Amino acid sequence: MTTGATSPTREPMTAGTRSSERRRDLDLLRMLVVVGLVFFHSARVFDTGSFYVKNDPTSEAVTIALFFMALWGMPLLFVIAGTGMWYSLRSRSAGQFARERVRRLLVPLIFGVVVIVPPQVWTRLRGDAGYAESFWEFLPRFFDVEFTMRSFPFVVWGDPATGLFETGHLWFVVVLFAYSLLLLPMIRLLRRPSGLRMIDRVAESVDRWWVLLLAGIPFAALDVVFGSEEGLAGWSRYSYATFILYGYLLATDRRFRRALQRFRTRNLVLGVALFGVAGVFYNVASNSPGVDPLADFDLASLGLRSVKGLSGWLTLAAILGFAGGSTQTRLPRPEPKAAPTLVSRVTAYTAEAVLPIYVLHQTVIVLLAYYVVQWQIPSVARYLVISLVSLIVILAIYDVAVRRTRLTRFVFGMKPPERDRSGRGLIRS
Repeated sequence: MTTGATSPTREPMTAGTRSSERRRDLDLLRMLVVVGLVFFHSARVFDTGSFYVKNDPTSEAVTIALFFMALWGMPLLFVIAGTGMWYSLRSRSAGQFARERVRRLLVPLIFGVVVIVPPQVWTRLRGDAGYAESFWEFLPRFFDVEFTMRSFPFVVWGDPATGLFETGHLWFVVVLFAYSLLLLPMIRLLRRPSGLRMIDRVAESVDRWWVLLLAGIPFAALDVVFGSEEGLAGWSRYSYATFILYGYLLATDRRFRRALQRFRTRNLVLGVALFGVAGVFYNVASNSPGVDPLADFDLASLGLRSVKGLSGWLTLAAILGFAGGSTQTRLPRPEPKAAPTLVSRVTAYTAEAVLPIYVLHQTVIVLLAYYVVQWQIPSVARYLVISLVSLIVILAIYDVAVRRTRLTRFVFGMKPPERDRSGRGLIRS
């Protein structure tokens, strides 16, 4: 891989130097988002949209709050993934990176679709009056699928006659796996001298706020042209490829992150204001008969998607700016290896737990919510029970049933357990 000269603010792009310092700050930020998804998807039981289990009554206020969080929650995970690509490719070839993605993403995706997702769909069917099919009777119908490229990167679809198969919340893994590989050729170009010069020119201009504002136009344009997909957290699937690419670029030059910090307050204020404008467009579009605001091309729907794209980008940029240390790139320093502290052990533990918790979380929530919504207690109490008990159960499953054996670690995309000098497997802590 070709390398080029580096500016004082750009990290060196070398393929042969392995960083001795893991980005624990990004691990923590990623973990906060994934744990937040437990509370987010627990709240989906109470919003006015479609979900596997619904409370009675639902809340419009919850719907608005969740829509705002969806603007930046999943995009933040893709940006962090893009930054992770930069670090990974410093010490891996493209081929090594691709093989790692297969092991860390494709394997848990297949396992999750086969084992984790079907109970969610069956629970949704159980909510229909008169449905009496057992899980084992339902399961063969769930896997009545066909393969098609009509909606890439989703290439497996339920048979049109039954339509039961889905990837559920694992759509995130599908999109991340596909775009991580598809973006590799572009990233290889960016790592060449010509690509480095282009990044340098952009970084020189990013101290002007309007440049950051213009960076949101691709998201608005993609949503306008391709529509916002409700099943993909309200973004076009192509927007997520752009978020990954932006995350990669943020890691290449400190000036990008300094600009995010400098303009974070302005970005937050404008992002929230534009969210309010998007709400106005949504009300106009949704009150028009036969109009789908997320897909149609009337003026109100186009206004909604364009303003929403800008609002989401600016809010995400503000969060990255306020995170500060979470976007601060540090060069590896040769330091003596110190004894692990409690904080370092907890951070390492949570870093490994992110993907398993993500794979597990929604099924636990759906199964628990199916029973809790039937309890004669206030809706707020139901939400607290669903979210808090789900979090405890998910963490318990991860700690007891996932992280302790080589097989379970493999199917959840984790690295093998560490070994001591005697060669016996040790559980990472």
